[in-house]
Amino acid sequence: QGNFLHPFRKASEFHLLCEEKMAMRGALALSRRAMMNIEPPVFTKSRFARRWNMMDEDRVKWYNWNLACIALTAVPFLWMYTVNYRTSEETQILIRTLNPTGTEKIKYDMKLYG
Repeated sequence: QGNFLHPFRKASEFHLLCEEKMAMRGALALSRRAMMNIEPPVFTKSRFARRWNMMDEDRVKWYNWNLACIALTAVPFLWMYTVNYRTSEETQILIRTLNPTGTEKIKYDMKLYG
């Protein structure tokens, strides 16, 4: 067995292995070259041309949250403004009958209300 390619059976296998190693070396060289390339930072052109960043996004979320809270707070007040707060249809008739001129103060029994 005077074959010097002991771990390999054929010369074609050795050739394929060398091609794979060279291809990997070329890929590593390309990635190494790409890693050495440093892109320059992009500075703003003027104070009006700003980049969109996280602070702006947080500000938009904060404004929307405040707007939603204001709207939810306004709902009960709008309901109280539009609701008929009289206990019955006869309340106005009874008040007009008991106090037609509006000069008397109607006193309520406070024990009834708590």
